[in-house]
Amino acid sequence: MTTTELQGMDPVRGHNFYQADPSFAALLDQCASSAERSPLEDQLLSFAEQVSNQWDAWAEAAALDPVGPQLQHYDRLGHPIDVVVLPHATQQLRRAVVEAGIFHNKSLVEQYAKVYLLAHLGEAGTVCPLACTEGLIRSIQAVGSDFLKAEYLPQLLSAKTPVAGAQFITEQDMGSDVGALKTVAVADGPGRWRLTGEKWFCSAITDFTLVAARPEGAAPNTKGVSVFFVPRIFEGKLNNLKIKRLKNKIGTKELPTAEIDLNGAIGFNIGPVEQGFKTLMNYVLNTSRIMNAASSLGLTARACLEAQSYTSQRSCFGEKIQTFPMVQASLRKIEALLAGRRALYFTMLSHLDQNPTGDFNSEEAMWQRFLINLCKYRTAIGATECTREAILLHGGNGTIETFSILPRLYRDSLVLETWEGTHNVLALQIARDSGRFDFAGRLTAYLKEYQNLLPHDHIKAWFEELSNEICEHIPDLLDAKWAAHNALLMMDRLGVLLEVLALAQVKEDVPKIQDFIRYAGTAILPFEAIN
Repeated sequence: MTTTELQGMDPVRGHNFYQADPSFAALLDQCASSAERSPLEDQLLSFAEQVSNQWDAWAEAAALDPVGPQLQHYDRLGHPIDVVVLPHATQQLRRAVVEAGIFHNKSLVEQYAKVYLLAHLGEAGTVCPLACTEGLIRSIQAVGSDFLKAEYLPQLLSAKTPVAGAQFITEQDMGSDVGALKTVAVADGPGRWRLTGEKWFCSAITDFTLVAARPEGAAPNTKGVSVFFVPRIFEGKLNNLKIKRLKNKIGTKELPTAEIDLNGAIGFNIGPVEQGFKTLMNYVLNTSRIMNAASSLGLTARACLEAQSYTSQRSCFGEKIQTFPMVQASLRKIEALLAGRRALYFTMLSHLDQNPTGDFNSEEAMWQRFLINLCKYRTAIGATECTREAILLHGGNGTIETFSILPRLYRDSLVLETWEGTHNVLALQIARDSGRFDFAGRLTAYLKEYQNLLPHDHIKAWFEELSNEICEHIPDLLDAKWAAHNALLMMDRLGVLLEVLALAQVKEDVPKIQDFIRYAGTAILPFEAIN
């Protein structure tokens, strides 16, 4: 017999996710301009109302669909079509998100606040292709030909073909080494190419794709990498590609991830072919990493809401379990980690809004790339840690797929950790970038500008000790051997330091900052001594 308590529990769904988290609204008060704040509030209230009700139901239906995305190689007459058919709930959700204005925003803060709220659904079937589509849109807007802008940009922005962008970069032998790709592009007329090769990890397989390939005779390594726009259907028929199979992943089950052969597929270069890697990094990967961080934070926030709701209603030994000290400590841990990672992320977005740059070799652009890479890593590890903690607070109920969203969030968080740059790749990129501009000077100036906001002597003492250790070892990042052992440990230190500073910037209270230092700052491992 089902207990009365479980039957009577008030679920998280149906409560506006934006209103349910006043700390997020307070954060946006600090990160959005005064002119933007009131209309932003209205936008997010309306957006969150849809996320928290109908969209949440669609996301659950897609996640529990026993069939899921299905690969169809042929139409009813035997013609090759190689198309992935999505569950109806996924199709509805994608269309609704575009109709709600996900591509129409006045600032990055507004855009990624929406993505953050959307990611409360853990809905990779929409959020991942949204990231891919956004990167494709930005690259075409920035460096695409007039043909691409006229013919395909309107379709990428349309609710008739909602979030229909994908990215095919990875190959079976290259992994994270983009410079090792073997897909070849052969010129087939002005701005037109034929692409041949295999792509190994093709998430969000859909109508329009950005493909990385090497033009015939191009330089080795990343200098010879170019990017191309490849439509699935060209001149009314399948564009010389073959979807070999869909992968069975640990998480993001709603998202079709394929292995694909390109057999002379027609593509159009996006920007100058000799600057393809720059296009890939500046408009595609940077965008995807910002989107990945918003997704990780959204998962963390939903886990936090689920944990708060369940522990406040669930009884054990005659008391609500939220009254138990160790449960309270777990809740404070989730809340503190969310607060720190979210504060740094949205202060970064505010900085990007205030300091747009088109010169990607400038010191400002390099600093921005550092912050993006740092946030991608820190938010991803936080999502996995916090969703796991929330599951444990639910006890056995936390492991049941049909009881709550948490098992799905946990699996998806593991995938978010691997997407758009593994931890090691991001750490080593930060190490290499530190020698391409005055990283030490920029960091020191940033710390001096804001550390006077730290609200407590003990916090100031902790901050000074950690910042001194970091600054002492920044020159070591240029030692390849030292960085190979310690770059990730340095990134953890930089993350904790800047997250605490962000909490101070947004005027977070002393107990929350102290909790963050307790749960994030004390977990830092010592640097490895290198002889």
